[in-house]
Order: sequence, then C-alpha cells, then structure tokens
Amino acid sequence: MTTSKETRHEGSCLCGRVRYRVEGAVGNMSSCHCTDCRKHSGAAFVTYVEAPKKAFAFTKGEDQLVTHQAESGTKRRFCRTCGSSLVCFVDSDDLIEIAAATLDTPLSLRPEYHIYVRSKVSWFDIQDGKPRHQTTSGSKE
Repeated sequence: MTTSKETRHEGSCLCGRVRYRVEGAVGNMSSCHCTDCRKHSGAAFVTYVEAPKKAFAFTKGEDQLVTHQAESGTKRRFCRTCGSSLVCFVDSDDLIEIAAATLDTPLSLRPEYHIYVRSKVSWFDIQDGKPRHQTTSGSKE
C-alpha cells in the first residue's frame, strides 16, 4: 500500500456546509466501478482514498449530512444541501473511504488499481494500465 507524504488532509462538499479533516497519512487510492458507487455519484466510477476511521473527523456541518445504507451494508454520507458524496464505509471496518475529488489538500498519490470492474459501464474503457479486480482488490480480472 502506498501512503501520502502529507500528514494532514482537509476536504469539503460543493457548497462548503460540510468540512472534514484527516490527521495522518492516507493511502490505498483506488477507483471503484461498482453499481452502488456509480448510481450514487452519477459517474462511471468513483476514486477513493482510504484512511483509518479514528483519523477522520467532520469539522463543520455534520448535522448537514445524510447517510444512505446500500443493500450490501455499505454506508455513504453526503451533504443534504448540495448532494456531494463525501465518504463511504462499512461499520465493521476500521477504514473509511474518502471521495478523493472532495479533498481540498493536494495529494501526491495516484490511483493504484480498479475494483468491481465486473460492474463497470460498457461505454468506458479502462486504459491506464492499472490492475483490474472483478470485485475487491483480492480478485484479478
């Protein structure tokens, strides 16, 4: 796993009502093509960077967040005003997945691989040469 050189990261939603901070390095940047991520974002895939839950905190507007739980058990939190999807997580995991595009702090990381490519949209061709996994990072295409 690659980790960032930066030790403090901040991010926000589109309207600025919600802000968050991560204390410490983040790592394991990947692009998810699962149906839930695609439908939630309205995009072909979502790129996430993960961090320990204990290092992550909302610093403003936590009362502005809505949580949606998918059938898979994955929870996504988004701003009730602008709709920005900020994080996703599973209660039983110690990590939180942060939507990388919501970070305001520049990152030195680049996506390492693609997950859930079995669910990718037909009109997008992955051409970056990164590893592709049918489901999670433990399965190869």
